Amino acid sequence: MRKFLSSAAVAVVMMAGLGAAQAADVKEVQMLHWWTSGGEAAALNVLKQDLSKEGFAWKDVPVAGGGGDAAMTALKAMVAAGTYPTASQMLG
Repeated sequence: MRKFLSSAAVAVVMMAGLGAAQAADVKEVQMLHWWTSGGEAAALNVLKQDLSKEGFAWKDVPVAGGGGDAAMTALKAMVAAGTYPTASQMLG
């Protein structure tokens, strides 16, 4: 679980940094992810709480499916439509 949190935190920080200008304007982080099972959702709540302490609202964009294929399809569609999230869980 600790390794998961560390990896997740790095991913969120990196992606949030890329969209920092957008996030700073609206103070909201939209996170597309497939962390929907019990333990994953609990770990995600830690990240939500940390961002809340920094003054950011969290907007979940969950996509069911542990492998991430559905999430990548959703991300591609969002980018094509110009409605991309601030951060996204991605495959390496």
